[in-house]
Amino acid sequence: MRRARGIAAWGLAAVLLVGGTAWAVATIRHHLIYGTVFDEKALRPRIERGERFSLAVPDRGASVGDEWSATVSPDAVLRAHGDRQVMNDPIDRLFGSHIGGLFGPHIGGGEGTRYFTYVAGRTGTVTVQLTNCFQGLCHSGRIDPWSRAVTWTITVT
Repeated sequence: MRRARGIAAWGLAAVLLVGGTAWAVATIRHHLIYGTVFDEKALRPRIERGERFSLAVPDRGASVGDEWSATVSPDAVLRAHGDRQVMNDPIDRLFGSHIGGLFGPHIGGGEGTRYFTYVAGRTGTVTVQLTNCFQGLCHSGRIDPWSRAVTWTITVT
């Protein structure tokens, strides 16, 4: 009985160690790729020159019709480092479009977050507007209740 408890305790400790290590590695990797992340709750961030950061918006995917784009003004303050959608579903993250779309994302788009990543190159204040032109409707001249824009005012010190 005592031996079984000891084995169970060591097994549990091993599972916790592996899980904690995996979580730590994923967190560090996320920060290295995206830097500090600002969502719609933090529209006036202050960052330091040379800092990597990302602006995050919810994205249901191109197959649904979400089409996010960025406008930066003035454009000389930040250096863009691309944008990327990260799926919320771990299965979509692991097996999505990486293997020729064999598994995912789910039918209907696969919900996730779109990260627009920048590095602050100069000091100053810059405005970044992320716009979702849902299914291209914002260009049609029709009333479009699904397209929207989010604006950040970023101060680089």
